Amino acid sequence: MDSKTYYLKYRPQLIFELDLIEVRAELSQILVAKRKSKKIPHALLFAGPKGTGKTSAARIFAKAINCLKPKKSGEPCNQCLNCTEITNGTALDLIEIDAASNRGIDDIRDLREKIKLSPSRFPYKVYIIDEVHMLTNEAFNALLKTLEEPPAHAIFILCTTDPQKLPATIISRCVKFNFRKARPAEVESCLERVVMGEKIKAEKGVLEAISISVDGSFRDAHKLLEQLAVSGPKITLKHTQGLLSLTEELSPVKLLILLSQKETKAALKEIDRVVQLGGDLAVFTQAVLDTLRQAMLYQLKVSETEPKIKAFDIGGIKVLINLFSQAFIDLKYNPIPQLPLELVVVEWCESDKTSNSKPTTTKPIIINQAKPNVIKQGVSAALKTVEEKWAEILAGVKPLNHSVEALLKAARPAKIEGEVLTLEVFYKFHKDRLDSEKCRVIVEEVVSQKLGCPVKLKCILGQKPSTKISTEPVSGQADSAVPSNEGDILEVANSIFNGKIN
Repeated sequence: MDSKTYYLKYRPQLIFELDLIEVRAELSQILVAKRKSKKIPHALLFAGPKGTGKTSAARIFAKAINCLKPKKSGEPCNQCLNCTEITNGTALDLIEIDAASNRGIDDIRDLREKIKLSPSRFPYKVYIIDEVHMLTNEAFNALLKTLEEPPAHAIFILCTTDPQKLPATIISRCVKFNFRKARPAEVESCLERVVMGEKIKAEKGVLEAISISVDGSFRDAHKLLEQLAVSGPKITLKHTQGLLSLTEELSPVKLLILLSQKETKAALKEIDRVVQLGGDLAVFTQAVLDTLRQAMLYQLKVSETEPKIKAFDIGGIKVLINLFSQAFIDLKYNPIPQLPLELVVVEWCESDKTSNSKPTTTKPIIINQAKPNVIKQGVSAALKTVEEKWAEILAGVKPLNHSVEALLKAARPAKIEGEVLTLEVFYKFHKDRLDSEKCRVIVEEVVSQKLGCPVKLKCILGQKPSTKISTEPVSGQADSAVPSNEGDILEVANSIFNGKIN
């Protein structure tokens, strides 16, 4: 019996086998053009949700450009030695890197050294970097240098589920392919291949039920079918619905209905139920946000897809998106996993029982509206926006890490260009701490949330302040962004070291 999972066993091996029609057509165009001009892009970006075939497409592309006997359509022959090695996973010139595990600058430097070496046998050495958005800023800078002047034999295929986290400089050097979520009919079609190949007996409606439940992921559909197939010689619709109902128990709809009814106690119990079922709270919160987003787009007549819940007006949806977005960030740092979600329930339900749209204690509503104001306005206007929100940023960082807040008080927003916010610090020790991954991630996430758009942090070392630095509050806010003198710097250090400096 073949030990491979369905997803690997029935992975597409040719361009025309790819289930997303648009991607299939775009890749074919590039491969046909290659046969005529002998030119090929040295960097491709495959962006889209999980389980939509990005890595499969990358492998097929690597096979097609290295095939010894390619077809006129650009398809690989799937029979030559090069094709066979790639299919079997033994090709030395196809290197797959998981950026989630190899995300540092040392890993990319190692890649840059090895890429200079010619392929062992293939025409092209192909690097597939999965989840490339997980690379650090330093690693991105190192990768950019390679993409700017790649060796003639090197091809990069960058795969990501979160393209908005990539620097614009990286994206601009790639040919981008958008992988959308699969439609239920496309998922069902790929499952039919498995059913035929494995000679599975499935009742009418089984494949349709699976296809509707997996939110456009081919991989998840294969996993569900495989799980159902081990239970017996025939997959019944009843058994399928029973398995899918377990997934439905973690649906966010029940919680949102309780929130619409201001049922504080019941909503808190619903969160506890999700925890007791072993649900991933980050995934659950993301599902809540996705459900709210669908409702928002439907009410604004942007989408015709019927939302799962219609209990909120547009104002209520906006507030809830803001609250759950903050909770999603807080989940990573809170010692009590469900507490951020419980706080959303209390703030929403208890602040104003007479309305479902305006909790009195909520923070200002930000739904990516700051992006055009911050990123696309002039540099001075962008910097002004950051300065106006600096006190909010400090307040948002403080509960996550008091030391990081202290470091930011000793820094000054210097400029913002594109998605990069540059902070000027005046002591190397402060810069080193803020450049560390732990501190940088906290600052980037809080600033991104406050501005409503992705932000990357960069620190520069400025001249040590020998005279009093202005401590005038920005836009009437009481907190100062920068210490006024050397004594304030020592106070910051004292805060960082928990009061151990005399």
